[in-house]
Amino acid sequence: MNKLSAPPGFVSQTAFMLRNVHRDGENSRSVSRQEQTTGFGTDDADNFKRVFTERPWIVQDHTTPSSEALKAKKSEVRMRRRLNTSEAQVLEEAPVFNPTEEEFSDTLSYIASLRDRAEPYGICCVVPPPSWKPPCLLKEKKMWEASNFGTQVQLFDGIHTENPKVKKEVDMGSDDAAVEEVKFCNIQRGPTFPLGKFKDLAVSFKRDHFKIKDEVLGSKNSSPSLKSEEPTVADIEKEYRQLVESPLVEIGVVYGNDIDTRTFGSGFPLPAPSESCKYRTSGWNLNNTAKLPGSLLSFEDCESICAPRLSVGMCFSSQFWKSEKERLYTLCYLHEGAPRVWYSVAGCHRSKFKATMKSLTPEISGEQPKNGIDSVMIMSPYKLSMEGIPVTRCVQNPGQYVIIFPGSYYYAFDCGFNCLEKANFAPLDWLPHGEIAVLRNQEKSKKSLISYDKLLLTAASEVAKCLKEYTFSKRKTAWYMTLNDSCGKDGLLSNIFQSRMKQEKNRREFLTSSLESQRMDESYDAVSKRECCECFWDLHLSAVKCSCSPDRYSCPSHMRKLCACPWDKKIFLYRYTIDELNYLVEALASKKLSCMYQWVRINQEYCASPAMTSSQPEDKGKKVDEVMPCNDSREDDVAGIKEQVKRKVKARSMAEMLNVKKGKNDAKEHLVPCSKKSNKPSDSSAVNNTAKKQKHG
Repeated sequence: MNKLSAPPGFVSQTAFMLRNVHRDGENSRSVSRQEQTTGFGTDDADNFKRVFTERPWIVQDHTTPSSEALKAKKSEVRMRRRLNTSEAQVLEEAPVFNPTEEEFSDTLSYIASLRDRAEPYGICCVVPPPSWKPPCLLKEKKMWEASNFGTQVQLFDGIHTENPKVKKEVDMGSDDAAVEEVKFCNIQRGPTFPLGKFKDLAVSFKRDHFKIKDEVLGSKNSSPSLKSEEPTVADIEKEYRQLVESPLVEIGVVYGNDIDTRTFGSGFPLPAPSESCKYRTSGWNLNNTAKLPGSLLSFEDCESICAPRLSVGMCFSSQFWKSEKERLYTLCYLHEGAPRVWYSVAGCHRSKFKATMKSLTPEISGEQPKNGIDSVMIMSPYKLSMEGIPVTRCVQNPGQYVIIFPGSYYYAFDCGFNCLEKANFAPLDWLPHGEIAVLRNQEKSKKSLISYDKLLLTAASEVAKCLKEYTFSKRKTAWYMTLNDSCGKDGLLSNIFQSRMKQEKNRREFLTSSLESQRMDESYDAVSKRECCECFWDLHLSAVKCSCSPDRYSCPSHMRKLCACPWDKKIFLYRYTIDELNYLVEALASKKLSCMYQWVRINQEYCASPAMTSSQPEDKGKKVDEVMPCNDSREDDVAGIKEQVKRKVKARSMAEMLNVKKGKNDAKEHLVPCSKKSNKPSDSSAVNNTAKKQKHG
């Protein structure tokens, strides 16, 4: 081999060797087990050493293998490793904020101030001021010893799973790299525990796991440490990455996930009307977060989405990749225990994240668990980062809050025993995310937990009411301060509500114009919200029903699938007509006083007598269509207000009621309060009483 030379450009870059192999008879097809494993026989160690040292592209500082090292090894102990491991991958840290006492006093306002800086990360951490030390009710003896909660057992065993489709996907490829990308965790139902016994189990598991590891490493290094130290977050995270990416042994942990605080109890003190403790009334108390003024969930009656949930974990217990339902905001507080490590993919990278996860195991997407065992795919955050998806890391310590922004996917694991509580909320900037969520649910025929149209309509109506009250009394309510900036031509609420009403108008004109129309009565959704029988679309604004099935409804798009009855038996139900809803659109977009007044009156009449019906289509109704439509000019607005005042308040002149000033626009004028005692003249009786007092006063 030393005498032979290859032509220029034909020099081989791989090691090879030619040798004569003598086979005869029955042994002509047999190859020794050692040659299959190493590629060389027992007498080829010297040849291998000579060829290895003569290769010019190999660094000669490495130790060459001996003949003993070339012996066949058992396949059971050979570990398949990827060369491009994620150990060198570093994730970007999530931002951490330290509010002052004044900033911390208003929960939603402070979270809104963080949005532009923190939302691109998908997650952030908030460290409360030193004075914020709420009592933890979970430490009380009654809850610690007597309150039981259900758990799940998480078995980390690499690629082993009972799902045949998963086995097919894993065993089908011959590339080791493709196999090591896919890991699964078997989840099954676990026993019930009180907090005290669960903590004892968690502490003993963590101690024994790292004690055994220290003993093994100490025996290998021949210099065991005299005293085992408590593992740091970095040590636990490194061990967890080994468990997820390249598991050596099977490990099982127990996790208490999504425990309902309505039955188990919350870690925060419940609000009480007789006590004014700041921990009971604060918006950072997760029992109050969902219903804060400014959160749209304050208009929602669904307690399952508004009540906080608890999570009780131990070392290595995990919350696998998920996104909050309806893309709501999430506020998490760690009451006590070991830290929790979070990973997040922001909502702006949501599509790329889903495509990457689906490309790994397309055959098992959407499968249902069988026999109480669910195989959940695990994707290491560091592997995702190597795929080009930005992943954010965040460490949450006890007494700190974590905010998860809408549409973000998150993954978390615990570093030991801890108790975490989380709650959802929906400020005004959630509306675009909520609209996308309900549209996706409709495409997938999936039920929504909340009524998006109800939240949107109620919020718009509340804003119009607050604007009208402020015009009379100059009193700035909590809702007025929160939502006033969302109105106007470029306001968020105005644009979203106007877009939704255009969609509703098109549906009614093209799909239900030939049906008999009827206004919804008070029993329509008194018990629960109504949904389309086909796509589960929320039917708060309009619906279609048939006399053959009184409890079955559909949206206008699927009314053909409601039943096989002819069209003349089907009835179109509506809550408000399009003309009535247009008053609310104008009240938000231009802040016209006449439109505010009209909408408040319409809403009061509907709430007082919701069973008004009409046998004609909704755009031809008599009672509601006599209302004068909104005009754009100032003269028409003033004329409309004068007409109403003449009918309701004859003892008071128009100039006294509106305080009209020459050269000013009607949209910017303010009404002078009629009396100090009555700041809300919402009906004709209140206005008449006020006028009589001023007349005789």
